[in-house]
Amino acid sequence: LLLLLFLLLLHFHSARPRLLMKETLTQRRKLRYREKGAAPKGASSNVRPLTVICALSGNALMLMALGFSAALLYKTVNIVDAAPGDVGSGVGAGQPVYKPVLPSKQQQRLAAAATTATAATATQQEPSPSSSSSTALAKDAALINSIQRPTVLLEDGKRFGAGSSEDFEAMFPQRFKPSPAYEKAFAAQAARQRAASTGSGSFKYVLCSPSAQLGNRLRFVVACFALALLTERVLVVSMKTGYHAGLKDIFDLEQLPLDAGSFHGVPNGGKSISFPHSNNQLTCTDIREWAETTVTLSGAYYFVPHLFYNPHLKPLIDAYFPEGMVAARIQRTALRPHPEVMKIVKAEYDRLEMGDASWLVAMQIRGNKPPAPQFWISQPEFKSYNDCAEALVPEGYKENIKEFWACDSGLAIRETMSSVLGSNGKGLHRWEPDQFVKSGSIMGVRNALADILLQAKCDDLLICAWSSYGQVAAAYHMAPSYMVTDFDKPDGYDYANSGTVVPLCYKTETTEYSVREWGSWSRRIQCYKPSFTNEYPGKQWATPGH
Repeated sequence: LLLLLFLLLLHFHSARPRLLMKETLTQRRKLRYREKGAAPKGASSNVRPLTVICALSGNALMLMALGFSAALLYKTVNIVDAAPGDVGSGVGAGQPVYKPVLPSKQQQRLAAAATTATAATATQQEPSPSSSSSTALAKDAALINSIQRPTVLLEDGKRFGAGSSEDFEAMFPQRFKPSPAYEKAFAAQAARQRAASTGSGSFKYVLCSPSAQLGNRLRFVVACFALALLTERVLVVSMKTGYHAGLKDIFDLEQLPLDAGSFHGVPNGGKSISFPHSNNQLTCTDIREWAETTVTLSGAYYFVPHLFYNPHLKPLIDAYFPEGMVAARIQRTALRPHPEVMKIVKAEYDRLEMGDASWLVAMQIRGNKPPAPQFWISQPEFKSYNDCAEALVPEGYKENIKEFWACDSGLAIRETMSSVLGSNGKGLHRWEPDQFVKSGSIMGVRNALADILLQAKCDDLLICAWSSYGQVAAAYHMAPSYMVTDFDKPDGYDYANSGTVVPLCYKTETTEYSVREWGSWSRRIQCYKPSFTNEYPGKQWATPGH
């Protein structure tokens, strides 16, 4: 600050030479544009060379001082306010939000957090923050400790990634507690679906038309099923419209007909639900009393938060989904894979010898950036994936670690194989780069669902924060997944070449899907007050700043 004051005095002291210099330059400009005649001698004699040098030096020093001071102030503010451990309530797929901070400071803080975590573990005490900075360090320490904590095994002490691959029940043993209320309601729903498909009885309907690709379509089907279950309506899903496969092509619906091809004479018209236009109706009214025979929905929006926070539905929600696992419970019971899909899963599980691993970590590598095939994951981020995967494996299970790579293109497979992941000798992948099968047919969609299920079969899931495929896999896994995070975006989104990668795993708090729109749309719902809520395990339903 003293230096800045001195240069300010120097700057004002040089005002007179600068005025003279300006006057002389004006004279020269007039001479330059004069039509004829030579410039008079001594035209520049008003200013000495030393005066010009002093004036220019004063300006340069002044700019340097201002820049230096601004950098000092910015750095000082960031030490207190820009704490990378300030984890938000989850934007998008449940990922933490980090305030921008200088990379060097970020690394120093993570190192300090690791030391704090080690000390807290040794004394069996939580860090006791006494300032904003120490509070952020405590949060960093808590995250690091959460990585080091071993994953919970099944109740019988076995690993989820091990066991038989004979059928769906054997591969995916139920991990949530039984809910008698849900089981009773589900049995009644299945009976309604079968009766309606045979044309016997009079029912009200939910017509559901999902859009986008497989992951988003399944999210929408789960939401539609929740709506039908809570309102005791028959669900009819038109999935094949504009897509490569119908619902019955990839799921076992023999006892639970949902596909539109199984129904005839379903009435059209009725109430049409659109988002965000219908948000208040869905959240604030008793939807069980809607008189219309048919309720029609289309799109890819996972609207379950509106049902979850509907005050008229709260008793049913609490009874059916006591732990808040809406997606996991519905997927596990209503969206059971088609036998042909399970054949693929079993064959690949055995061929890749996944059952022989001491610990299986699923790695979802979504790196193809449309519309051009531009890969967007950098080598530092691949290292973050590798470091996170190794941190997830508990002691006693490290002798034969395997990683199952679920990639979205041949390009992603090739880049993954050439990265640090490919050099560690642990990687399992279904396809060679030039053999990747796209989901452009019924068999392609079945293979895509098989990829989701093979991810779900692993002991731990390391998924992409912005991908619906990974979220569907986490719901079948029936346990929270992990993500590799960046400063302000997940997995290097728009930061692939910036080098600002934080090698930190983030454990989600739920198997529930993320809802990007909820943070802004919930502000306009009359009966719901947005907040930093933890009343539902899926904190990504409440977006920070809204």
